[in-house]
Amino acid sequence: MRRLGPLVTWAVLAVGLTGAAAAAQPREALGGAVGDLRVLSTTLPTGPGWTPPVAATGTLVPGRGVGAEGGVFVFAGPGRFRRLSFGATGFVAEGRATGVNAPTMSTRMVAAAPHVALNFGHRDGWSYLSFGAGTAKVRATEEGVDDQSATWGLAFHYGGGARWFVREHLAVSLDLRFWALTPRPATTVRPSGAATTRMAIGAGVSFR
Repeated sequence: MRRLGPLVTWAVLAVGLTGAAAAAQPREALGGAVGDLRVLSTTLPTGPGWTPPVAATGTLVPGRGVGAEGGVFVFAGPGRFRRLSFGATGFVAEGRATGVNAPTMSTRMVAAAPHVALNFGHRDGWSYLSFGAGTAKVRATEEGVDDQSATWGLAFHYGGGARWFVREHLAVSLDLRFWALTPRPATTVRPSGAATTRMAIGAGVSFR
């Protein structure tokens, strides 16, 4: 989260500085397509079944990871009433933790899903609420131990964000999203993992 802090601060300042300029221009209706590319910070599952059993005293399991996410929005509907958009989003993030006299533990989470969004604003700046369903995989390992038990499972996501275009084809982009992971089935090496919801915060740019 500390690594993401300066980027989020910059993005918020940019939104504030460009908001007045955008409001002074003619407000065109939403439309077309938009692509996103953001730096991401997300919480990671730490409960039984999601991480390998640990025996060493002082072993730490990472509770947060950093990575990257991308997505695309395509608007649908007639003229000024165009509020719905459809698309897909996905991310990959990884966290590591090392305890005193204990092995390094790492967790990688990958998720991808289509979505539908309801948008509010105009062509040069708008906020949105979106949700969708797709798939996710969490692979948690102990250093030096090869684990092949991770499998893809059903995941739902919901959240919102905003985009402000500082140039014709370039925008500042913010997104807050919750990923609801369905229960993970037991394997020969791990017990089942209970359903869990993870929070992801992204900040970056959008293109159109």
